[in-house]
Amino acid sequence: MKRSPRHSGGQHGGSSAAIPLAWLLMLALVMGGAGCAIAPAPHAATMIDKIVWPPPPMAPRIVWVQTIATGNDVGIRKGFWGRLWGTVFGEEAMRITRPYGLHVDGKRRIFIADTGGQAIHVIDRASGRYELVRGDEANRLLSPIGVAEDRREIIYVSDSAAGKIYRFNLNDLKIGAFISQGLQRPTGIVYNPHNDLLYVSDTLAGQVVAFTTQGREVFRFGMPGENPGQFNRPTDLATDGGGRLFVTDALNGRVQIFAANGVYLKGFGKQGDASGLFAKPKGIGIDSEGHMHICDALFDTVQIFDEDGQFLLSYGNRGSGKGELWMPSGLFIDHNDFIYVADTYNNRLQVFRYIREVKEDSQAEAALGAVEEQAFDKGEP
Repeated sequence: MKRSPRHSGGQHGGSSAAIPLAWLLMLALVMGGAGCAIAPAPHAATMIDKIVWPPPPMAPRIVWVQTIATGNDVGIRKGFWGRLWGTVFGEEAMRITRPYGLHVDGKRRIFIADTGGQAIHVIDRASGRYELVRGDEANRLLSPIGVAEDRREIIYVSDSAAGKIYRFNLNDLKIGAFISQGLQRPTGIVYNPHNDLLYVSDTLAGQVVAFTTQGREVFRFGMPGENPGQFNRPTDLATDGGGRLFVTDALNGRVQIFAANGVYLKGFGKQGDASGLFAKPKGIGIDSEGHMHICDALFDTVQIFDEDGQFLLSYGNRGSGKGELWMPSGLFIDHNDFIYVADTYNNRLQVFRYIREVKEDSQAEAALGAVEEQAFDKGEP
């Protein structure tokens, strides 16, 4: 399997003039001009005090925040739940095995679909509560790959091996079958608050299916193919503030965008090894300024595109250190522009933050400082 060379990152230099994102494309092309004919152009990394992209002298737009691999990383300390974990499951049971789908809600709770662990991790940072949801004998999770939450705080889980959608509430955590028929291999799942519908990508069928929260199929769209509105193994889904639906069309090497009613709007991308192309696109999320952040499992990076599909920047290096990735898959961006990436083969999450465009050096410094101040509740060192 051909893999691209490293997409490396930059770090904060502190004295750069602010540069609009549109200019980053031009800079990336200049920086990568010598080698981009055969491979993605790397964004060089330099360690100073923070891990940021792009490198100096450009203003930082992405900063690495944190690794999440155990309960300690998110403030689950040796309280009641922590002691219970250790007593019942042992320390190893607290670890993430093969994370894929992610969701973070308005209460900063993290939901992780762990295909290797055959479970959903539920992490409530505010209360220090942690739960591992596997289901019972009648509704045992086999390969949970996607997770979503509706406005009633009901959690929905796509299980690609079972061909089903399950759901549970946060009070009793009891899994029940939600959709048991009509799907071949459900993978991506997302809730759209604009119309109160759930969308599921049926990867084998080459379709996206919309359901009410009562489990009634409303419509489905797409068919196998290469034309606009058709799919070749659709996987991950995301919605934006306007209710549009974004679909990663994996084997066509592109992203397609639809209205909430399934009407095709536009698409972009093609397969290749250069920056701005796709080798194996997976998770997708939309930041507060409308940019698309898309994981590429073979590039071991995340690429950012604007509304028109123009490549802007990549972040995340190949490896297992801070800000590095190994075959990333799911991606979720919360309301504060924290970016959660399922670092699947490193058995962890990597968390970054998008920094909105700033006009002055002092604003860039303030934005980086705010990341530390607003950041996450971290565990004890």
